[in-house]
Amino acid sequence: MPVDRSLPIPLHVQVEELLLSDLDAGTWQPGERLPAEPVLAARFGVNRLTVREAIASLRRTGRVVARQGSGTFVATPPLRIDLDAAGRPAGDAARTAMATFREPVLDVRRTRLTGEARTELGVDEGLEIETLALLSDAPVMHTVYSIASAATADEARAQLDGPWLPDRFEALVGTSLRSAWRAFDAVPARRHEAALLDVEPGSPILRRSGVNVDADGVARTFHVRAYRSDRLRIVLRD
Repeated sequence: MPVDRSLPIPLHVQVEELLLSDLDAGTWQPGERLPAEPVLAARFGVNRLTVREAIASLRRTGRVVARQGSGTFVATPPLRIDLDAAGRPAGDAARTAMATFREPVLDVRRTRLTGEARTELGVDEGLEIETLALLSDAPVMHTVYSIASAATADEARAQLDGPWLPDRFEALVGTSLRSAWRAFDAVPARRHEAALLDVEPGSPILRRSGVNVDADGVARTFHVRAYRSDRLRIVLRD
């Protein structure tokens, strides 16, 4: 189906929408290669640059992936993981999905807190722990945890040896924790997190922030997470 040149819609946007319709209809399955640019250009009645621009937009939203020297392929749908109110895998399916999940620590530092972390925790100084979560060795989530704790960076590192980081944070603050609030925003990827998540700067990602409190309702941890929503879908259950 060719584009409609009488419409006030840019040609590359029309091509992108037509390709999205094909993807949603299952014309090409996950892992299948898209037709070459000349083929798509002839199909839609546009030049190759217009097709290239449309495909670049689809890459930024995670619907297709480019492989050097091989072409453009339909992306695999995001893996769904159900979590309970404590943020732990809920059900056998979620635990199976998490079998290849790892969250290596990139950095642990004692620092002056700024912005939301300082406001929410009500302290000037604390720990910051930066991690990069992987599923089957592919980056899916970048997190910076801010923790109201008097521990040194070395003491914190010694506490972080475990399969589930939230449990280690309870050891750091010396008490059990529960979620107070979570917020989700669709935002463009910043340069640092884009490099870690292997996306282009400015690509759409899901950013989640939140606070955990102790039994007295005092905020003890604040986190900001950036998800690759094309690879991971988190479902929070009550």
